[in-house]
Amino acid sequence: MLRATKLMALRAARSVGGCAALRGSRWRRERLLILCYHGISLADEHCWNPELYIPGNLFEQRLAAISEQGYNVLPLDDALNRLYAGELPPQSLCLTFDDGFHDFAAVAYPLLEKYGIPVTVYLTSFYSKYRRPVFDLMCSYLLWKARDRTLEMARLRIAERSVALAQRGVRQDVAANICRFANENGYSADDRDELLCRLASELGVDYNALVASRILQIMSASELVDLDPGLVQVELHTHRHRVPLDKVLFRREIRQNRDYIRLGTQRRMVSTHFCYPSGVTSPVFLPWLRELGIRSGTTCRPGLACRADEPLMLPRFLDMCGVSSSEFDGWLSGLASKMPRRRLTDPEPTASGILV
Repeated sequence: MLRATKLMALRAARSVGGCAALRGSRWRRERLLILCYHGISLADEHCWNPELYIPGNLFEQRLAAISEQGYNVLPLDDALNRLYAGELPPQSLCLTFDDGFHDFAAVAYPLLEKYGIPVTVYLTSFYSKYRRPVFDLMCSYLLWKARDRTLEMARLRIAERSVALAQRGVRQDVAANICRFANENGYSADDRDELLCRLASELGVDYNALVASRILQIMSASELVDLDPGLVQVELHTHRHRVPLDKVLFRREIRQNRDYIRLGTQRRMVSTHFCYPSGVTSPVFLPWLRELGIRSGTTCRPGLACRADEPLMLPRFLDMCGVSSSEFDGWLSGLASKMPRRRLTDPEPTASGILV
């Protein structure tokens, strides 16, 4: 009900020029919108997870709207320097991509080149080196691909039961159980990939074809090198996509991530911007990040950034399939940020950083 009312108000405001008026205001000039994306579909990923993936034609519509309405898209480093100096140009925003999936290089990057729009990629590096599908995501994707089937869990040696996969909630539970099983049994990356192969076989899905398609894989070092450094800024997202509450493990995640980015991109610049994986935040992380020379941290909390914000806890807007053009325009102008919304809570951090 709240969302429907909000969308109706945004459409009305847009029709009478409310968004246009606000985007030219002093209030908007003092704020920076940081847009967040994860993946752009190579195939049907947006049908599987419309919060994580959007189709390429929708992403191009977003870029066209940004360009046509005259927004100033700034590189993240420059944007934050200007934000805290009080020197932002009108209608400022940044684009960010979390994780660094292969589809960024294959689909998003050519579109960004076409429109001349700079972007920051927060790269999680373990799977960039390992060159196989991300385990938990591929597990969920395989179950969705076989949603008309029944899974015999006993054949995976995980549980003695059969599960019909038609319902989304059931698939989520099964995926969580499989990931928990792998974690509790100390599965290596190779063990996990072999488990995915067995799961795909049980579900009648061609795993080798999926691997060859590069769906749900992270960009390789060679793909990172091919990105124009004048257009793409590669920054920190931890090595294994986790933020442990253990300080030693936390620092290791950042250092391994930073070292891989420096070697993988063959750039001399040290990465100093960070994005919290899975939106997991904690006040204990802030001094650790400062000790590591991290200048900014972006969250999954919705909003526009202003000078009063803690640089290590910056808000963003996560764009996804369900966001209408009116809602997107509302966020570009800042109007949507002024409207009431349900309070979101970040996932609780754990000692190891593993959430499942």
